[in-house]
Amino acid sequence: MRLGLDIDGTITADPVFFRERASAVIKNGGEVHVVSSRSPEARVETVTELSELGIRYSTLHLLPHMSAAQWLCPHRELDWYQKHMWLKVAYALEYRLDYFVDDDPKVLALFDRYARGIKALSFLDRHLV
Repeated sequence: MRLGLDIDGTITADPVFFRERASAVIKNGGEVHVVSSRSPEARVETVTELSELGIRYSTLHLLPHMSAAQWLCPHRELDWYQKHMWLKVAYALEYRLDYFVDDDPKVLALFDRYARGIKALSFLDRHLV
């Protein structure tokens, strides 16, 4: 299993659940990809926070700055925010994630539109993973 997890509003909303889930995925030979729109400059603080929460992961990916999304995202019909959040979808597609858990309905809608092969779950549906 390749599991993608958002941080803010997802992992931070229920760190005990996600600590247990991430540990189980890795223990069973899977991968946990933490994918966040936090600034790349926040990497050290983010690594520290995830460590303090006890979250095991295979990869930490912080999206590039919002301005980069304007040229990285090929979907001109999307607004600036959607283009930035689409980078989570692009990452999930590139790394062939099976599941992605996020609290933002706009992110989930982008998965539904552009990555139907990835099961995108709301934070509220986290028990399904």
